[in-house]
Amino acid sequence: MNSDLQRNERRRLAYIMGPNYSGSTLLTLLLADHPDIATVGELKATAMGDVTSYNCSCGELLTDCSFWKEVKQLLLKQGQDFSFHDFKTHFRDKKHPFTDRLLRAALRSPFFETIRDVGFILSPAARKVRQDIIEQNRSLIEIICILQQARVFLDDSKEPVRLKFLLAADLWDIRAIHLIRDGRGVTNSYMRHNKASMVKAAQEWTHTQQECDRMSKLLGSRRCLTVHYEDLCLEPAKTLTTIYQFLELQPEPSTSSNRTKHIMGNQMRLGSLQDIRIDEKWKQTLTPEDLQTFTATAGKLNHIHGYR
Repeated sequence: MNSDLQRNERRRLAYIMGPNYSGSTLLTLLLADHPDIATVGELKATAMGDVTSYNCSCGELLTDCSFWKEVKQLLLKQGQDFSFHDFKTHFRDKKHPFTDRLLRAALRSPFFETIRDVGFILSPAARKVRQDIIEQNRSLIEIICILQQARVFLDDSKEPVRLKFLLAADLWDIRAIHLIRDGRGVTNSYMRHNKASMVKAAQEWTHTQQECDRMSKLLGSRRCLTVHYEDLCLEPAKTLTTIYQFLELQPEPSTSSNRTKHIMGNQMRLGSLQDIRIDEKWKQTLTPEDLQTFTATAGKLNHIHGYR
């Protein structure tokens, strides 16, 4: 367990990519037990709401957590701007609509991505914003790895376009974990959390899954590992061993990390992982009409990923 890197060695960055509600918080909590993996969950830090009432996974309020206070102190010492209200790690620019569009637009075809790249070439201001966000991510990753005494950093931010920018920075040895879950389970959760129709949920899942598929194809099998949520729940030890091997870590660490976790994400971050249970509530919850709508909208893509 060592956060130090050899001279000229790039830090390995593991990136979980997939639609929301695919089980990434579960995977993050399990991987966080490896002594060589540092993580805070979603480094983009966008889903916390009111940070004054947001609990870190350690149980403390984020603003009272000693770990996050130390992170903030070290960042400010380096001259980096940092606030619990805005980590400045998310690729967005609320002040400049053109730059924001370049940063937030979904990952699309090679032609569209060329247009995006040309947009950055033609706009020094947009390039500056992108570089500042990259630098903020770099500083946070290094500080967190040092504090957690780990060599590999795990980012559970999920967005393929964020991964595109991290890859383009060429600062890390990046390995992507493409997390896939039965789309019916994802859409069931999406409908419940967002009070949305199945049409909206299925469209959202399809668009995001297609983004992830594009990035997975671009990366290839050496830099992207496909993991199914169902396999993680039913065979966690086997699945984790496969991931450790992919990340070139000891497959079966002799001891799990006993450090306190400081993870951002959904409510699962506050619970216990003593009993891992697969969530297939969609089988009881979705109506025949819901299932028919899903099949018409997203059934083919779900089938491609092995779900019948």
